[in-house]
Amino acid sequence: MKIPDVCKLLKDELLDTGFEYGFFLDGKKYLPDRSKGFDEAFFNLLLTVYRVQDPADTKKMKVGTCNDAVVLMKEILDCNNVNNTIWLLHDLAKDTYHTVLTFRCEDKTVYLELTPQYNKDRYGKEQIFGADAGFIQEFEGRGYEVVDVTEEVVIGDRPDFILSRMHREQTGD
Repeated sequence: MKIPDVCKLLKDELLDTGFEYGFFLDGKKYLPDRSKGFDEAFFNLLLTVYRVQDPADTKKMKVGTCNDAVVLMKEILDCNNVNNTIWLLHDLAKDTYHTVLTFRCEDKTVYLELTPQYNKDRYGKEQIFGADAGFIQEFEGRGYEVVDVTEEVVIGDRPDFILSRMHREQTGD
């Protein structure tokens, strides 16, 4: 497969298909109240009850977080034998976290942002790097810590790959 073909597979599933930012758990959709700006109650649900969704639920319910979007992307790529990595980006200045995915194709590393938060500046646009090191260097140069969390993201589990790092930040451990 060529890079445009792989990007099309992912975009056909996630780009402009009505996905909302939120999560689905125990038969209920949880969405942030955008009229509040930052919805603290929703954020607290992410910290306490949220679990990484099964990709089938993400597709069916058209709702997910960055974690759920990358798990769905990973499933699509794995089914097409495309190597991929899930990364945690920690914006050190803002102390925020974001999960993204890159894939390897045509001896390149490709980052394609498809999290259902349309305000992301790179939403729906692929960035191509010579290797993972180029991707890492790009984000580290912008003040991010970049961590491979591929093996830590477990469907049905709490997002401890994020929560454990947030806890260390808060406690200094």
